[in-house]
Amino acid sequence: MAALSPQKPARLLYVFFLAYFTFGLMGVLGALTPDIIADYQLNRFAAGLLGSALFLALALFSIPSGLLADRIGARRVILAGVALMAVGCYGVSESRTYASVLLLFFAIGTGTTMLQTSASPLVQQLDAPQNYHRNLTFTIACATFGAFFAIFFLAYLRGTGRPWQFFYLFFAIVCLLLLGLLALSAFPGRDPDAERLRLDQVGRLLRNPVLLTYGLGIYLYTAAEVGTYFWIPKFFEDVHGVPAAISHAGAATFRERVFPSLPALIYALFLGLQGAGRLLGGAVLSRFGTRRVMRAYAVLALVSLLVATFGSTMVTAVGFAACGFFTSILYPLLFSGTISSFSEHHGTISGLLCTAYVTAAVVPPLEGWVGDHLGMRAALFLPAICLAYVVGLALFGRARYD
Repeated sequence: MAALSPQKPARLLYVFFLAYFTFGLMGVLGALTPDIIADYQLNRFAAGLLGSALFLALALFSIPSGLLADRIGARRVILAGVALMAVGCYGVSESRTYASVLLLFFAIGTGTTMLQTSASPLVQQLDAPQNYHRNLTFTIACATFGAFFAIFFLAYLRGTGRPWQFFYLFFAIVCLLLLGLLALSAFPGRDPDAERLRLDQVGRLLRNPVLLTYGLGIYLYTAAEVGTYFWIPKFFEDVHGVPAAISHAGAATFRERVFPSLPALIYALFLGLQGAGRLLGGAVLSRFGTRRVMRAYAVLALVSLLVATFGSTMVTAVGFAACGFFTSILYPLLFSGTISSFSEHHGTISGLLCTAYVTAAVVPPLEGWVGDHLGMRAALFLPAICLAYVVGLALFGRARYD
């Protein structure tokens, strides 16, 4: 298929915006964790494994999905991924056992990985080159906005008395609509100049100190972000005695139903402010400079997390929300700093960095284990330690930005 014209945005670009918004809708597992724990009588470690299933799929299938897209084309991989998401969501809506839900979450994560890994490189071909970074930033922000919106929608559905499994039936229908839009969209041909993932370059690249230190930074940042927001509702319930149900008990009016409980609202604000911070990031970076902003945001993210860990109920709420905002640009800056420090092999480096989700698969159940034995305040020390490394990297790292 011929390459699409870069003179104006292709329709497929807007479908990708919707696609990222859609799998953002499914990024509300942490808000549902208390319901799942009660439904299956789980401990915190077992609940954390549900988040691991999603992120382990992202870690394991990022590189294979990229290689498969290079071999058979991004269109087929994307369509297969969205179809798998739809099947997985429908399966969760019908499943009644913990083991089957765990397996289905892994399937959803695999489908999401196939979509994300194949769609992100295409964003560059669907609009004028000078708009690439803006479009990519907005694409990523769509996922966080999807999760933000989902909390209010789920609060309304929960207020009507529907079980949490019903949410995934709705998600399955949305995935089917998205699948239809993607099937009807024109995809660009393969870019012969695009850098590909090459496994023969991996060994030499892993000996580079910049890739090692910043790659570890991306791994630890990913663990810190997921390890923070995943446990927000359960933290409020265990530490402050605030019920973690996503909606208010006995909600009668539409306003009461659509406005979530405090833990769910803060979970939504963490993700919503993260998306807003990414949209504002370009202007902030232009005004104050990349390194200065990265240092300030990294320190403030860590301080916000510590304030949330040890504060009173409302101080905790503000701390978690602020942490979402200040983490907003850390991942893009860690990623772009790593890439810009090399004049070649960008495709291989990008593929290696995308495996960072493996830490997001490990940390939530590890936090759950700590929470089971030492309490949730102790559990939040794990993401705090991860953020402390990012602070050190922001202060002393040698990646190339300017």
